[in-house]
Amino acid sequence: MVTQASMLKAALPLFARFIISNGLQTKQGVFEITLETVDRALPVVTRNKGLRLAEGATGLLSPDLLQLTDPDTPAENLTFLVAQLPRHGQLYLSGMVLLQHNFTQLDVDSGRVAYRHSGGDSQTDHFTFVAMDGTNQGFLVDGRVFQEPVSFTIQVDPLDKAAPSITLLHSPSQVGLLKNGCYGIYITSHMLKASDPDTDDNQIIFKILQRPKHGHLENTTTGEFINEEFSQKDLNSKTILYVINLSLEVNSDTMEFQIMDPTGNSATPQILELKWSHVEWSRTEYEVCENVGVLPLEITRRGYSMDSAFVSVKVNQVSATVGKDFTMTPSKLIQFDPGMSTKMWNIAITYDGLEEDDEVFEEILNSPVNAVLGTKTKAAVKILDSKGGQCHPSYAFNPNTPHAREKGIWRRLSPGASLPTTSGSFHLERRPLPSSTRLAVARGDTLRDYDSEDLSRMKLRTRGNGKTVHPSSVYRNGTDIIYNYHGMVSLKLEDDSSLTRKRKAQVSVISQPQKTTKAAELPQADKVESTTSSHFPRQDQLPSFPKNCTLELKGLFHFEEGLQKLYKCNGIAWKSWSPHTKEVEDKSCPAGWHHHSGYCHSLITEHKHTWSTAARACREQHLGSLVSVLSRQHMQWLWDLSGRKPFWIGLNDRVRAGHWEWIGGEPVTFTNWRRSPPKHSKADKNCVLVQRQGKWQTKGCRKGKSHNYVCSKKL
Repeated sequence: MVTQASMLKAALPLFARFIISNGLQTKQGVFEITLETVDRALPVVTRNKGLRLAEGATGLLSPDLLQLTDPDTPAENLTFLVAQLPRHGQLYLSGMVLLQHNFTQLDVDSGRVAYRHSGGDSQTDHFTFVAMDGTNQGFLVDGRVFQEPVSFTIQVDPLDKAAPSITLLHSPSQVGLLKNGCYGIYITSHMLKASDPDTDDNQIIFKILQRPKHGHLENTTTGEFINEEFSQKDLNSKTILYVINLSLEVNSDTMEFQIMDPTGNSATPQILELKWSHVEWSRTEYEVCENVGVLPLEITRRGYSMDSAFVSVKVNQVSATVGKDFTMTPSKLIQFDPGMSTKMWNIAITYDGLEEDDEVFEEILNSPVNAVLGTKTKAAVKILDSKGGQCHPSYAFNPNTPHAREKGIWRRLSPGASLPTTSGSFHLERRPLPSSTRLAVARGDTLRDYDSEDLSRMKLRTRGNGKTVHPSSVYRNGTDIIYNYHGMVSLKLEDDSSLTRKRKAQVSVISQPQKTTKAAELPQADKVESTTSSHFPRQDQLPSFPKNCTLELKGLFHFEEGLQKLYKCNGIAWKSWSPHTKEVEDKSCPAGWHHHSGYCHSLITEHKHTWSTAARACREQHLGSLVSVLSRQHMQWLWDLSGRKPFWIGLNDRVRAGHWEWIGGEPVTFTNWRRSPPKHSKADKNCVLVQRQGKWQTKGCRKGKSHNYVCSKKL
């Protein structure tokens, strides 16, 4: 049977049979019809999407990239005639270099046509072709008839030859208490971050070259240990956790890693250091006499101490009763500020004068924040009964001897240690003399001891400014004679007893702090609440002072009778003071300058300037440079120094946009941008101003509003 389709494909003969009759005779005949096919349809280029491949790679010309159709021509007869070969690569047919300069749609459909890039820096290539069906001239592209060659484009992507780079590498130190009772530190993109413009975050791999020595890494999503690698995406999603091994008394750990991309590019190996601190009591057992007054318990923090940490205290009364036998501060939270390694927890022991059994209570540390509890979490205190005014401990205690570290017997303070001496102005309020059988009296820088018999004959009289100043109150407390003076005039205190030796002291007027005179000696303060390395004001935890600490009061002292502590105004805040802190102060900065992190700092407020003018003034007038901020704690200290008002710092990218550097030459190890770090600074916004909450903002260097600025120079 002949179909219409077959007739269209080839010339086939057709026969028609017929009969002819004249009424008398009939005759049969055959009528032959010959059909010849005529190719009237032009071939159509339905796809010409081009090819994309990597530098030096080979790509297949598949039907979804290049396709030619014709309703009256089979695929083997649809031909691509190459008019111009590619310049930066070669076409291949069945694995061989294309020699005939043509290939068919059947070759494309069968996957036999490919392009191979020859390498080099070329990013584009192409070849041109003419489509043919063997009969008609021309071909259709997008509805238009073409007889000239059309182009097949080839996009070449350069190889990723650059390794990912570290953009952020800080030592993680924020410790958290986990649900299972362990301690862990999350490693996130806020501390460790790598970037690669050619690679997605989930393909930037951190290959672990050396695992942590004292703990292990976990994936918090899967719960599996991480021994070989993790990705930047894991860091972004906060799933990498370092678990601290509590059985080891260590405060740091390290991990060596190398970042890589999928093509095998790798950067130089890096070390990530993890740091944390342990908090515990310095001693676990105390014995105190009932009339001791205030018992200070010492809490120590060892290890990394440049972050804030907190720990709670709870009481186990055992046989002693809170409110009856002892009292303590209502707050149950102890805060360690950055740089602080020692805190005192004061407990007032109640003296009722009654004979009773010895009593015991325990102070227990718990619920740490950003710290790990050490082994000494419990301090037991035994209150020894006075036995009619006499306290008989079972053993003596000397805190300086090695064998007395764990137990101590506390009696009334003895003046055996040297008293602090200093130059400056003192603010004297209530000043009880030390209660003991012997009293140290200071004259200048020398000390003498007086028996209580001599003390009973000692009187004090006051002279000064031609006026007589009487004490507001005088009362006895056992062998103590306590004088209270209230006033703001200069006066002299001298020994008016029958003793031949004179003891003089002078108290300067508070309204004249610039006059430095030899001052009266005060009883030595108890251990300060922070170590001498702490430079951060803690006004919220200090007692209420008669005046706020300002630059006008710098150098003045305040003695807090209730805590038996001495505080000194440093021009910004009242700070605990002892002879140890004086040693640090002796390495002093010039007048009007403040010490921190080995540098002297001066806040300039009299003449506000633009950044450029301020930088020149620091260099020419103050022989320093605009301040370089070295750490978060340094930034907080500067923000307090500035009075929480905007000021210029030395950071700028004037030399090369986006490359931030300190004008003083220090390495940029810390930033505090208000938002994310600016990748490309805007025109004339190449300098940095510290604004609200101590955050950094780019500003113009030469134009714009003038501000305060901080100059610094190496001590």
